[in-house]
Amino acid sequence: MRITCVIGTLCGGGAERVMTYLAGGLAARGHTVTLLTLDTSVPDFYTTPENVTRMRIHLPPFKSVGFLVGFLRLWRMTKALRKTKPDVVISFMAINVLASCLLLRKKYIYADHLDVRQVPFSRKWMILRNLLFRTAFKVVVLSRRDEKFIKLYHKKWHPVVIYNPALPAATEKFPRPDFMRAGTSYVIAVGRLVKQKGFDRLLEAWRRVCNENPSWRLAIIGAGPDEKELKELAETLDVQHYVDFVAPIKNLAPVYQHAKLYVMSSRAEGFPMVLLEAMAAGLAAVSFNCTGPDVIIRDGIDGFLVKQNYTDLLAKKMAELMKNDALRSEFGKQARTVTERFSLKNYLDAYENLCKSAHR
Repeated sequence: MRITCVIGTLCGGGAERVMTYLAGGLAARGHTVTLLTLDTSVPDFYTTPENVTRMRIHLPPFKSVGFLVGFLRLWRMTKALRKTKPDVVISFMAINVLASCLLLRKKYIYADHLDVRQVPFSRKWMILRNLLFRTAFKVVVLSRRDEKFIKLYHKKWHPVVIYNPALPAATEKFPRPDFMRAGTSYVIAVGRLVKQKGFDRLLEAWRRVCNENPSWRLAIIGAGPDEKELKELAETLDVQHYVDFVAPIKNLAPVYQHAKLYVMSSRAEGFPMVLLEAMAAGLAAVSFNCTGPDVIIRDGIDGFLVKQNYTDLLAKKMAELMKNDALRSEFGKQARTVTERFSLKNYLDAYENLCKSAHR
C-alpha cells in the first residue's frame, strides 16, 4: 500500500516525533511511505527514517496570503500530493491537505494531537474544518473525552481513539548532561515555552518548595516565544537561582536517567510524548489533570494528578515525592509499565488497520 503522511514540519514537538515513528513503522511493515512537510523555512529537528521517502513543499500561511492566493496554495498542495500517488493519506494536524485529498478522490485519515475542544480556530477555519472532517474516513483523537465530544456535537466525523506510543527507554548508561550540577537532584519539565504548557504556574508552584529543598533544582527544557517573560517571572518570584532554562535537547535519554522527578503543568495536552518517555525511563510524575496525563498517570500508583489551577497542590505533591525517596522509587518502578500499556506495536497495528480499511 502507498501511504502519504503529512505534517506541517518536523521541528521539535510530540506530534512530529510520533509522525517519524508512524512513517518508519509503516514502512518497516512493507508499505511505501512518503513523509510530506509543508514549510521549508523550518529546519528538521527529527531525522526521517531511512526507509521513508522525504518530500518538502512550502505553503505560506493562509492568513498572510489571503483568500484568492489560497487557491494557489491548494494547487501547489494538490500537485505535490498527486506526485506521491497515495492509496491513503494520513494528516497530522494539516487541514489544508484534506481539500486536496477531496480533489484527488483519495481516502484520508486526519489525526489531531491536541484536545479538540481547546484548539483555537477562526470562524472561517471552523467552518472549513467541520466540512472537511465530515468527509474523512476517520478522525483520530487522543482521548475518550474528545471522542464523546465529537459524537455529541459532530456525529459525522467518525472519531476513533488511538493513544500515542511509549517506547522502551535506552538501556545504555549516559554521562550526566552538562547543565545538571553534581550533587543536585533535578525536577524536569519539557515543552515549548508557550502559555498552553503552563510554565508560569510551575514557577509559582516551585516558589513554594524550593527554599525548603535547597539540594533540588528545576530544569525547564524548551524554547518558545514566552522565554523572556518566563525568565522575568522567575526573577519576580525570586526563584531564578533555583531554576535552569535549557535549550531544546534532541536526545533526552541522559536527562531522564539523571533526573529524579518529572512535572507537567500544562493547561491542555493531547497525549504528551515527553511524559510517556519520562515514565518509560522510570521517573515518577506529577501533572495537572488534563487530557492525556489523566490516562497516562495512574494517580497514587506511578504519579500524582492535581486539579487544574491548584498550584499549591501541585507544589505539595512535588514536595511529597522530593522528600520521600521510597515512594518516588516505587512510583518510578510502576511508571515503566507505560511501555506495555501504550506499546508501539499496538499503535502501528491501529493505524495500519485503518489504512487497510480505507483502501478497501
